[in-house]
Amino acid sequence: MRRVYGDPLSSERMKGIRYALRNFTALSFKEHLRSQVEKAESGAELTPNEVELVRFAADRSEQLKKLAERSPGN
Repeated sequence: MRRVYGDPLSSERMKGIRYALRNFTALSFKEHLRSQVEKAESGAELTPNEVELVRFAADRSEQLKKLAERSPGN
């Protein structure tokens, strides 16, 4: 019989992992967009998913600005 000593991926631990991944992804995407904008004259392009994300943010820019202003880390 196998003994289990607690959940190796507890709810709190999963929240921490998700937070770290979201933070890493956001910073990586920001850097990627910055480099694509700088290379725009040389034919840089976005993937369809990147285009969708950029359009989503552009369409909701006022709402996102307000959210950013009231978020910690502002």
